Amino acid sequence: MNDRRNNKQRRTQLWVSIGAVVLIILLILWLTIADLWGDTDVQAIMPMIAF
Repeated sequence: MNDRRNNKQRRTQLWVSIGAVVLIILLILWLTIADLWGDTDVQAIMPMIAF
């Protein structure tokens, strides 16, 4: 019974980790596209990332 619980917790942690990585990738893509199109305040953030 305890083994089942640990397995479920590991699976949950795996999916949370995968979700976090996907969200970070989407955020980076969104910031990059917005910077290229120049239609948001991302221009103030991107020079700090470039250096």
